[in-house]
Amino acid sequence: MVKQANIEVQADGRRERRKEEMRSQIFQAAMRLFERKGVFDTTVEEITESADVAKGTFFNYFPSKEAILTKLADRQVGVIKQAAERARTAPSMRPVLVDMAHELSAGPARSAMMLRSLLSVFLSNKSLSETFQNALQLSRERIASIMERGQQLGEIRTDMSPPELARIFQHAMFGTHAVWSISQPSDLKPWINKTFDVLWCGIAAQPGPVKQGE
Repeated sequence: MVKQANIEVQADGRRERRKEEMRSQIFQAAMRLFERKGVFDTTVEEITESADVAKGTFFNYFPSKEAILTKLADRQVGVIKQAAERARTAPSMRPVLVDMAHELSAGPARSAMMLRSLLSVFLSNKSLSETFQNALQLSRERIASIMERGQQLGEIRTDMSPPELARIFQHAMFGTHAVWSISQPSDLKPWINKTFDVLWCGIAAQPGPVKQGE
């Protein structure tokens, strides 16, 4: 009886792995097309052809082309979750935050066209807008935990709360991506580095005022 139960558990595990592999295969195919053509000009047929799956298989995993973007939101939240876990034992939050910023951009900012279309879809589709807002809120909470850890280490200012600092981080990075997406073609990495350098100067713990005569 126990042996049979173990066999069933293993079978269920294999099925779940195959389902996740197929879901990821479709997602990656869609991301490659979104990178070249944007979301609006990419069809489900093109995605299934690129992923080498039947159209019916696609709808077993995603109810629509736009629903693929929910996996992208999950991916972004996962990146921040990993950064928050790294922050628990890291000696400094600066590399944790800057690495996280670059890893986040590696998803939706593969191309300016892709990023512009993603922003448009998230803002115009009510369901995806709610998904995006929920992801932002969850991400902010985890970024706040990184900021709090930085305060405990004495490298991040304490006159602002961790949620406030997390919101400022999101604003800075979101704005950088948005402006980059409508600017002349260029490498996004230097944009992120420059924004982060200025941001860090603003959130880093500052030395106290120098007294006269010192």
